[in-house]
Amino acid sequence: MSVNNERTCVITNGDSYLGFAIAYRMLQGKMKGERYYSTGGRICVFCRNCSGYDLSILQEMGAIVIEVNYEDEEMLCKALKNAYVVSIIPEHSHNTLKEAECMIKACKRQNVEFLCMHSIVGVDRISKQGSSNEQQEYRHLKQIYKIEEKVRETYPEKHGIIRHSIFNQFLYFMAPQIENKNVVALPAKENANWGSVDVNDVLNAICMLAKEHEKRTDSTSLHKKLYQFTPSRIMTSKENVHEIAKGLERAEIKYVEISESEMKKYLHRMKDDSRFKEHQGHHEGGSWDHDGRWSIPIGKYLNDCAIEMIIEIWSMINAGKQDLRTNDLKMVLNTEPRTLKEYFKKNRSQFHQFK
Repeated sequence: MSVNNERTCVITNGDSYLGFAIAYRMLQGKMKGERYYSTGGRICVFCRNCSGYDLSILQEMGAIVIEVNYEDEEMLCKALKNAYVVSIIPEHSHNTLKEAECMIKACKRQNVEFLCMHSIVGVDRISKQGSSNEQQEYRHLKQIYKIEEKVRETYPEKHGIIRHSIFNQFLYFMAPQIENKNVVALPAKENANWGSVDVNDVLNAICMLAKEHEKRTDSTSLHKKLYQFTPSRIMTSKENVHEIAKGLERAEIKYVEISESEMKKYLHRMKDDSRFKEHQGHHEGGSWDHDGRWSIPIGKYLNDCAIEMIIEIWSMINAGKQDLRTNDLKMVLNTEPRTLKEYFKKNRSQFHQFK
């Protein structure tokens, strides 16, 4: 199946947390008259598997949803007919790099004008350094960086790469601990420096960059080819948990460092936990300053490769490779990104429902 004759913006990996959130945000904005990329253009969402991810929600909002095999270049070429902007969100799979390379080749064959890739802060710090053990430790993140290189090589002038820190919303999976035990347990040292961002800030920034691209008649790149969306402040694990406690109006929440294997087991339990079975929350984005069903994660996103990559990110944090702070998010939003305390204060009721 391919898109119809309208010029189309394609979002890949719609059956992932970020893919679903971006598609939902852009569709909701489009319904309210926001203009991205091309006036009147369609939004098409690629996915590996439609079942169990509530993608019918996106269809009801006007999206074209297409199941694809990311290793079948001919299928991708057909699905990319009339696509002029593609947002590449790397798959959580053992063949991430191969699948992305196939997608990029298909985009080039179909004369897609612009590629936007979503990545992770710190991938450049582990790509070309470290021991062989470290390279194996960061197997998924290293593939993400190689995809970045392929995007730059194939679309040198017409690409944008957006790296982001951990999303605050990941901490929904910690909500049962917070609500029942007054504890946050993560595989990060107590004094490890890191920061997280509200996905709603990131989604708003993506839409603003899309609008900026629309204004450019020559279809060239944005003002910058690399954006690194980080919080305005980097804190230790203990300080981050203290901010969470203040936002939730609790006297104190205890921080506990756990092993990577303990974290992996915990996330596997959350994957099958009934509290994370389906998208929860309200439907309308409004000012996009609090969470809804587009941003509260479901357990099904936690496949084996996604969990492995989450563990790699915490390992990277312990190694001091994600302590980066930039003004990119503030610059695009034209306001300070929401602090961790503000985020939890705004979404207190959403976290309470995960008791």
